[in-house]
Amino acid sequence: MTMGPPLRLLELYSGIGGMHAAMKESGLNFEVVGSFEINTSALEVYRQNFPGTSKPRNIMGLTLNEMEQLSPNIIMMSPPCQPFTRQGLKRDVEDTRTSSFLHFLGLLEEVTTPPEMILLENVAGFEVSQARERLIDVLGKRGYTWQEFLLSPTEVGVPNSRLRYYLLAKLKPSTFCFPRSPEISNELPLCLCCRSQEKVSSSEGICQDCNKPILPSLQCLLHRFHSSQNADSLEASSSFRNIESSLSHYLEKGCNVELYLLGTKILQKYFMILDIVTSQSKRSCCFTKGYAHYVEGTGSIVQHNTDISMPEIYSEVQSLPPDDPERVRLLQGLQLRYFTPQEVTRLMCFPSWFEFPPTVTKKQKYKVLGNSVNVLVITSLLLTLVESGQVVQ
Repeated sequence: MTMGPPLRLLELYSGIGGMHAAMKESGLNFEVVGSFEINTSALEVYRQNFPGTSKPRNIMGLTLNEMEQLSPNIIMMSPPCQPFTRQGLKRDVEDTRTSSFLHFLGLLEEVTTPPEMILLENVAGFEVSQARERLIDVLGKRGYTWQEFLLSPTEVGVPNSRLRYYLLAKLKPSTFCFPRSPEISNELPLCLCCRSQEKVSSSEGICQDCNKPILPSLQCLLHRFHSSQNADSLEASSSFRNIESSLSHYLEKGCNVELYLLGTKILQKYFMILDIVTSQSKRSCCFTKGYAHYVEGTGSIVQHNTDISMPEIYSEVQSLPPDDPERVRLLQGLQLRYFTPQEVTRLMCFPSWFEFPPTVTKKQKYKVLGNSVNVLVITSLLLTLVESGQVVQ
């Protein structure tokens, strides 16, 4: 991709820097003109990885005059999801945590020169919210074309479910590099067929295998990522979407298991509802900010000792009285443990250079990761967004 003037990036709800990391991994020429975040733990992690680029700023303090002065080419954001999540009250625009997003939309409606591009991420459920209706209304008024998605990292070959809503918007007359659909798409609209680095650089037009537009920069990104994780799986697959990548490529070697084992009370009370995976599993559940603090629906658990059959232990435990201490002893033999923060970071596809400052606790790491984004999905969408298109919208 040719290097032009740097993209002027405005980060809203920057968190620990997932959007910033995606921009950096994309290889695009950019500069951050503003970054807004108020969570102190997230800011600490952000500053560790991007020194000097983030201050504690509330979006409610962003004025129209400042927006004009910042003059961003692209805005990337992940607004608070609690007003829309299935586990919340779904108060939508009535939730005070939506106020800053509505404030931003007011600025977008009035700013003299709107940004050329917008990338937004939120939870599944945002697509049926009043906040989304307000967003679409403003985009229409300001002359944008847009495409909505519901995507999970499994779409790009990562063994982790994290279904999220995404919106890409471009200011007309700019167009997308793919045919726009009025429907919410459940897959990337570009060719994801595996190709070697050499073939990717010369690929043009429409893929003969899947009949979708080819974006070499996206294929290079996915090839580079999966080669670093598991080259054998990449070469054996005809599509990034069908890569048989096991969790073994994301788990820490020599992990101190004792630090992450489930406690006796959890084994007694919650064993029946745990989502248990092994190093050879090719899937895992979405990690939330409550992982390792709450049990139900917060993420998968690793069976570290695979020399023992989990179904056999399960059957034996079921045959014992609920208060029999032998139940816990049997379960402890499985060495059921939480994913480490580093393993969650890998499944969220943060690059190897990303790190946590030593002052951030384990609990804080899980929480800020649960509130973050999948970097590979964001980078894929970012490359899709910035590519110039010839398609009639």
